[in-house]
Amino acid sequence: MNRPRFFIPPSQIHGSTVTLDDPRQIHHLRDVLRLGLGDQIMAFDGQGSQWLGTIARAGARRVVIRLDQHRDAPVERAVSIWLGQALLKADRFEWIVQKATELGVATLSPLVTRHTVVRLSSEQAISRRQRWQRIATEAAKQCQRATIPVIHPPQSLEALLRRTQRSSLILIPTLSVTTIPLQDVLPGRQAAQEVVALIGPEGDFSPEEVALAEKFGARPVSLGPRTLRAETAAIALLAILQHVLGS
Repeated sequence: MNRPRFFIPPSQIHGSTVTLDDPRQIHHLRDVLRLGLGDQIMAFDGQGSQWLGTIARAGARRVVIRLDQHRDAPVERAVSIWLGQALLKADRFEWIVQKATELGVATLSPLVTRHTVVRLSSEQAISRRQRWQRIATEAAKQCQRATIPVIHPPQSLEALLRRTQRSSLILIPTLSVTTIPLQDVLPGRQAAQEVVALIGPEGDFSPEEVALAEKFGARPVSLGPRTLRAETAAIALLAILQHVLGS
């Protein structure tokens, strides 16, 4: 039986009960799903644990859930995928956050690159990041993931490369330099521990940025003969990695 799923921050789990106080979740539970005292739900903490729970108290501002039984969560992939995605217009970037979550990405880093058009102030970056995390949480809930991707603040390509230079494989699809077909890079990579996928903006990475990435071990690759939109390239690469590296 498919029961409604609700995200419970680990900090709100106290023994065998949790308290929901997020107005959005309470509205969804009470007013949309019309759940109440005694109804069962699935609760997950975003870190790989989930439980079968029963609504023990349903107030207007707080809902108390009794955690009855720990349930095995779907097994996450052995390979961790880290997506470095250049900032795009709000709706398109949010779509990528949603789909990347569905495709099992573990970490997502928004990138500011030479050809990035979208620029965010410090205040905008904070509010956008909070929204992206909410979108990822909702997507994880809908697709039955027990973990939620970690979303970093926007950063430069070099900053991300310095953080990921020890990764097993770094891929940078691009049209700006000579590349290797993706199918020639992936065979034998099933044992990789972490794969980093770098996706540029609509104007692509500059040749200088690709050269910088290569210094950190990145492999410039081709996704085929067609010029893809940034969000298409991201989802195409993630889907291929999911197929080749396994769920």
